[in-house]
Amino acid sequence: MKQRVEMKTTIVILAAGEGTRMKSSIPKSLHRVAGKSMLRHIVDTTSNIEREQLIVVHSPNTEDIIKEELFETKTTFVEQDKPLGTGHALRAANPSIEKNNAVIVLLADVPLIRQRTINQLKNNLSDNKLVILTIEVENPKGYGRILRDDKGHIKSIIEESECSESEKKIKEINTGIMAFAPDKLENWLDQLDANNTKGEYYLTDVIKIAYDEGSSVGAIRAESEMEVFGVNDKKDLAKAEQAIREEKANELLEAGVTLADPSRVDVRGTLTCGTDVYIDIGTVFVGDVIIGDNVEIGPYSLIKDSRIGNNSKILSHCNIEQATIGSSCNVGPFARVRPGTELMSEVKIGNFVETKKSTIGDGSKVNHLSYIGDAEIGKNTNIGAGAITCNYDGASKHKTVIEDDVFIGSGVELVAPITVEKGATVGAGSTISKSVEEGKLTLERGDRKTLDNWKRPTKKET
Repeated sequence: MKQRVEMKTTIVILAAGEGTRMKSSIPKSLHRVAGKSMLRHIVDTTSNIEREQLIVVHSPNTEDIIKEELFETKTTFVEQDKPLGTGHALRAANPSIEKNNAVIVLLADVPLIRQRTINQLKNNLSDNKLVILTIEVENPKGYGRILRDDKGHIKSIIEESECSESEKKIKEINTGIMAFAPDKLENWLDQLDANNTKGEYYLTDVIKIAYDEGSSVGAIRAESEMEVFGVNDKKDLAKAEQAIREEKANELLEAGVTLADPSRVDVRGTLTCGTDVYIDIGTVFVGDVIIGDNVEIGPYSLIKDSRIGNNSKILSHCNIEQATIGSSCNVGPFARVRPGTELMSEVKIGNFVETKKSTIGDGSKVNHLSYIGDAEIGKNTNIGAGAITCNYDGASKHKTVIEDDVFIGSGVELVAPITVEKGATVGAGSTISKSVEEGKLTLERGDRKTLDNWKRPTKKET
């Protein structure tokens, strides 16, 4: 068996399409599918592929917005000054390609390409100077056709606008995705011309150039039509969204997760579930979400970058972001759990409660219409309806500490910084501005006062 030779690789993503059919001012490659731009999908797919260089070819006046989309990646950005075809786009990138690198060309409007397919393209360069990705479809309309010689070798690709009637019947089509062996691309690009009906430089013409000079041209087949599905308009965008939704839902079902309706669950990232998890309709998972065993997720909730412990229930219409939910907790309905929230075990967060950057201890309850921000709450504490922590003075945030076994009555305002000590009770309607002693009942319902010379605090310069 021939040993595969490792080679350094440059990945070039062609993202200069204007996308006029999108009817949008947003660059075509930045339209979103499953929560991410099409361009981001491809960059993320290639991030686990061994590559030394990533190049994105963009149209004029879009560099800043595309750089912003990929701000944390090590990427070379190249402008294609005129829309003269894929061959012209790759010509623009060629001076930036590191010499002696293999080159893999991907398309920013084909966002569902798989990592293993890209690896196959690269691996087949051990035996070929050029490898293209093809697929056979029932309706090839709109695509370039693959032409083969009498021995079955690929000899050229012909665009549909150039096809004869017999060539239009060919069902094997070009996907536009291909890979080039080191030191071959530049010479082939130099031989391209624009002698066609569109006056463009077709990258696909390099196949005939390679074949005519005797270079081996290989091909691999895509696993499915959706993997190489090109997005041209908003209908296509919705179709790609549906394909990802179905794929993610099937993965969950195969893993044993119960979905009330697989067509109404959106996973826009990575969702890892334990055993006996139930997910109701209209739920959206964003980023990295981990769900433990025996968890129920109610309808129409959004959960982002969070952890949910065993035996917990998330009731309907909750918004949970960058939070940790412990075991046997009840959250919702209509709760907003904001970043930095950590619920220990058997915690209850009820309807229209908002929490932010707070820790709530075992067995504690915040059941109704309350706001808990920048707080540390101990065990077995009850927060009454409408109670809030006043954590912001207009300039800075301050912390509220509520210890174990505390009872906070309805409509209480806790003006931070403040500590409510263990076993204390705060009477309903109180505005507490000083720390509360352990085990005592505290009421603070003073007469109304107006201060004439008061000035709002301002943030100190650091």
